Amino acid sequence: MKDQDNKIDIKTEDANSTEDSLKASDVEEQAEEKTLEEKYDETYDALLRAKAEVENIKKRSEKEISNAYKFSTEGIFLDLIPIFESLDIAITQASETTNIDNLIEGNKLLKSMFDTFLEKNSLEVINPVDQKFDPNLHQAIKTVKDDSKENNFVSEVLQKGYKLVDRVIKPALVVVIKN
Repeated sequence: MKDQDNKIDIKTEDANSTEDSLKASDVEEQAEEKTLEEKYDETYDALLRAKAEVENIKKRSEKEISNAYKFSTEGIFLDLIPIFESLDIAITQASETTNIDNLIEGNKLLKSMFDTFLEKNSLEVINPVDQKFDPNLHQAIKTVKDDSKENNFVSEVLQKGYKLVDRVIKPALVVVIKN
């Protein structure tokens, strides 16, 4: 009988330990589920924050681009204002007090101001007299025959051209020698 009681006690102990291990495993699973849920919530929150930050950067960039476009010519206009004011003063001068020498001197001053303005803004004048014709820089309006000069050279510039940095924005209109 004692053997049977021992067997029952062992079986009861085994059942209790199995129950305890199942309870412990349930507790571990629940803790692991909470940990996974917390990690998911943290990751989802981080994703939402990152998405909002990307949207903010996009809006800020669009605004900066818009402002850069709106105010990109500000520097050019600041350089043009003194020239405009000088022209305005020249026009408002009384014709009785203006003589030809003063007019010529004023025009030279304005031309100098424009030259400085063009140079400061990387605008180069193309004036190719006696240079070889280059279709990238020049536009031939007509050709002339001149045996004293070499073929495909510019004999006359009808209008100067302009180049902004490395891009031709207006080709020089020229007369080219064709023998």
